[in-house]
Amino acid sequence: MYVTDNGEMFFNIQHPSSSLPGDEAKAAVGAWTGVDVDSIDPRQESITVPDHTSADAQTTRVVSGSYQVLGRSGDTFTGALPFGFGNITTGDESASVLQSENPDFNAFIPSNADGSEGFLFSAWEDRPGGVSRLEITKQGDGSWLVNDAYNVDFSAVNGTMINCFGTVSPWGTPLTSEENYEAENTVRWNDANYSNGYPNYADVQNIQTYLGGTFPNPYDYGYIVEITDPKEAAPIPVKHFTMGRSAHENPVIMPDKKTVYLTDDGSFKGFYKFVADVAGDMSAGTLYAAKVTQDATKNPEKAGFDIEWIELAHGTNAMIETWIDSYDGIDETMYVDGATNYISDAEVTTWANGGAADDRVAFLETLRAAKAKDATVEFNKMEGININYDGLHSGAVPFMYVAFADVTGGMADDVGDIQLDAARCGAVYRFGLDSNYNASRMEPVVVGGPYDSAAINRCSVDNIADPDNVIVLDDGRVLIGEDTSDHKNNMLWIYNPAGK
Repeated sequence: MYVTDNGEMFFNIQHPSSSLPGDEAKAAVGAWTGVDVDSIDPRQESITVPDHTSADAQTTRVVSGSYQVLGRSGDTFTGALPFGFGNITTGDESASVLQSENPDFNAFIPSNADGSEGFLFSAWEDRPGGVSRLEITKQGDGSWLVNDAYNVDFSAVNGTMINCFGTVSPWGTPLTSEENYEAENTVRWNDANYSNGYPNYADVQNIQTYLGGTFPNPYDYGYIVEITDPKEAAPIPVKHFTMGRSAHENPVIMPDKKTVYLTDDGSFKGFYKFVADVAGDMSAGTLYAAKVTQDATKNPEKAGFDIEWIELAHGTNAMIETWIDSYDGIDETMYVDGATNYISDAEVTTWANGGAADDRVAFLETLRAAKAKDATVEFNKMEGININYDGLHSGAVPFMYVAFADVTGGMADDVGDIQLDAARCGAVYRFGLDSNYNASRMEPVVVGGPYDSAAINRCSVDNIADPDNVIVLDDGRVLIGEDTSDHKNNMLWIYNPAGK
């Protein structure tokens, strides 16, 4: 999801069911036209949940206006994309590696003053991944015309993978997130028998195909990637190793243009903060991990958390890249069960105890580093994180919001820092920020449910299920987008903190 300064909204149809009729079974990148999203009043404008067997349940419905498909997976846009929209090609663009059905993050970068022309970037969440760019113009009837299509070239950074949600920097560059679920399991990267991971060995082979046969270095993947020069003929991706390597859902940069918060998707994960040395330059700075203290209740609707930040290390992109390069040349022929060709547990322990020669552990094995420093690594399915930039800067919208797809696993047991009762349908938390944009408190504001494992819609259709993307509107309301199998139809919700 993405909302422009003009209230224009773009959202995608990701991994639709193959059982849907015709083109509905193809992934789509699209626009919600004929509506100003900032002005929607859900008290007066809402739609009922369709019967799961009806025709309405097999298409995209909006409360007003219409949903315009700008492109579906496989579209060539009159030859602009020879292998098709969402197709991930080799680095030299000579052959197809895979066809993705997983468009996630959108970012609209205007190219004129009134925002009626610009570039729509969309992340394709696959292994390897990609980012497409559509050049679009708004028409008099409110629809959008696609003028050209282009795939961002990631070959200079050895490709990308599992490009999930993202944001746009305060200086107008898309930030796409490499959601490397196996970032803390590097030991299995070159194991030819590893079939259960995400990515697994087959995915590593796909990346090897992308690279033209070179076995990939695991430490090249799992970062925030800034797409610089987004309006030029050939945008340039830059991987910010300084923000750590993890299953990044997305970053959000604060109005000081230095402080960044980063969510880590998956089970038993961390929550991170990065503070740049220089405003507007993410190439050098300090990485932190959160340590939380729970309120004296297990009720997920009431329990908040105090947050402190544990410093991991200071680093620069240039220095970290030299550490990454030292692991080039390792492949599956070198794998030995029970050993590792990469950073070992002993090396992590040595670093945590202050005995390492450098800080590579903090940036290349960020979750393991956080755990070794006693940060909280129990977060479960931590998804989109966002602010309203202008509202936070002025103080009118003073909160940051984070979605958790479900509050289970490490968040719902009887050990560690987080010991909640389970909330299978997920939750959205609000974070207070001080004048230095430091987050010291998180509290639940929306908790899904009830949950019924025997129901067709396992989570109540009157509440959220597995919240994923969040967008904070100008008036402080929060758009919540689902990515769920607990509702037969994924839904878009508006949360009003004023309770109206």
